[in-house]
Amino acid sequence: MMADAHSIALTTTYVPAAARGDRDAFEVVVDETRSLVSSIALAIVRDADLSRDVAQDVYLAAWRDLSQLRDHSSFLPWLRQLTRNRAYHVLRSKRRRARHLDDRDVDTLVGTTADPRPHAGDVMLADEERRLLAAVLDELPDEAREVVTLYYREGQSTAHVAALLGLSEANVRQRLARARVTLRRGLLDRYGVAAAKSAPDARFTAAVLVAVTAAAPSAASAATMTAVSSGAPWLAKVLAAGAGALLGAAGGIAGILISSRQLKKKARSIEELDAIKRFEFYSIFLVVFAAVMFPLSWAATRMPISQAIVFLGFITGLAGLHAFWLPRILRDRHVLEALEDPVRAARARKMERRAAILGWSLGLLFGSLGMIIGILAAS
Repeated sequence: MMADAHSIALTTTYVPAAARGDRDAFEVVVDETRSLVSSIALAIVRDADLSRDVAQDVYLAAWRDLSQLRDHSSFLPWLRQLTRNRAYHVLRSKRRRARHLDDRDVDTLVGTTADPRPHAGDVMLADEERRLLAAVLDELPDEAREVVTLYYREGQSTAHVAALLGLSEANVRQRLARARVTLRRGLLDRYGVAAAKSAPDARFTAAVLVAVTAAAPSAASAATMTAVSSGAPWLAKVLAAGAGALLGAAGGIAGILISSRQLKKKARSIEELDAIKRFEFYSIFLVVFAAVMFPLSWAATRMPISQAIVFLGFITGLAGLHAFWLPRILRDRHVLEALEDPVRAARARKMERRAAILGWSLGLLFGSLGMIIGILAAS
């Protein structure tokens, strides 16, 4: 195996810093390896959405356990095995919420069907790509799935794929050649386009960092808390308020993810899916912003009422996103679904309302709990 410059810098600079609790270094680690982790997960679970969920779980586990990794040069093998273990666990325990794919021929999945309705091809694009990914992965040899997916997500660089997967370039080229023999002409390239589109981007990294922030503090941050509490009581109170805010943020993020998960699964086009992801990202950003403002407002005013004002502002902002932006995103799909099957569409709207109520209830519950804890800790 030949390590490239990216892998060397990763294991010699960023991994050791991340192991010490440096979140900025961990962000670089996630950026450099998110395609690797999600590609391994996709090769196992055969579902792009679920592979991103698996990848996020892997990074949360990596952040928690990285300090226990004695040899930082073995980080990539450790991360690959961590991903495979998690993906197989998800598969075995049937936790995946995959779409029910028809047993149709791959040609049907990659072709376009004539439809008299305007823009019908655009509406079904996302679903066709999801089906294409699953169908091609089923046809590929076991040893080629990770290589093929990562190859197209990493700019078709055999050297970088080899470094990330711990293989030789010759081995990577050999597996790519087997994939081309297995699949019909042109199908592999179409798969490559779909795989590249489904690759996690900067928003995935941001979501991982939000989850890491909401998780239990690292050993470094815990030591900092102890030192500050002994030397600066007022700063300890600010950090205690921040801990309550993080609890509220975790609940708010959970509510957002619950309410948007079904929306993403039912997206009828790439444009709609991207819009829902942007909505989810900005909603999470609002939650994180509010969590940051909790301790800052206390530091500025030393008045518990300031935290209540921040919380009310957060709820108002989130309500605005749901009341004005989200309906615009879903408007075209709701119209199409109502035309296709009014009864089914009405049932879907009812389920979405229930999911939204559940999400909002969790967000308000944990957000209120976090606010109360923050106020008590700061007072």
